Amino acid sequence: MAEIALIRTAQGLVPANEADREIVQKWKLGQVIHGKFTKMRNAKFHRKFFSMLDLAWEYWEPAGGLVPRQEMRGILGLAKFFEAQNGRPGQLSNAVAAYVDGLKLARTERYPVVDKSREAFREWVTIEAGHFHLVHTPDGIRKEAKSISWAEMDDTKFEPVYRDVFNACWRLVLSAHFQSEAEAMVAAEMIGGYA
Repeated sequence: MAEIALIRTAQGLVPANEADREIVQKWKLGQVIHGKFTKMRNAKFHRKFFSMLDLAWEYWEPAGGLVPRQEMRGILGLAKFFEAQNGRPGQLSNAVAAYVDGLKLARTERYPVVDKSREAFREWVTIEAGHFHLVHTPDGIRKEAKSISWAEMDDTKFEPVYRDVFNACWRLVLSAHFQSEAEAMVAAEMIGGYA
């Protein structure tokens, strides 16, 4: 089950942000939800973090299709290696393009619909921000986002995570849509409702 943040209001407990709201909406009416609750040290900072993520997620448009960057790097790296061995740079570029087009077509037929996931985006940005650890899987080693759980992290530990994730959001998404980081922060604050 997912970890969510709730805010106590006169109407009862309500989700702290859009990602939490999406999780709660999946629960059936009358369903009993059990959890261990901890009082967060700085809920405003937590909401600010998720507002910034929500803003980046709203502006992010998936690109690259079904061939991830890591796989493309591997394909291109292998092609460059063979080209260097032959002493003919660029010799394999047409073959690589045809191979990648074939991969895209085969995967599009196999996976006609791919959802845009807020949680997957959060994990991706956290990894891109450098907050990950490596895990062994049956498919090999992969990066896994570190937990941002407030139960494990006080404000002092969370501040560098926030800064690094904001920088990743700016670099990867927001810089294409806003004139400055300050302008992006104002937009995120408006999403969070605490501007």
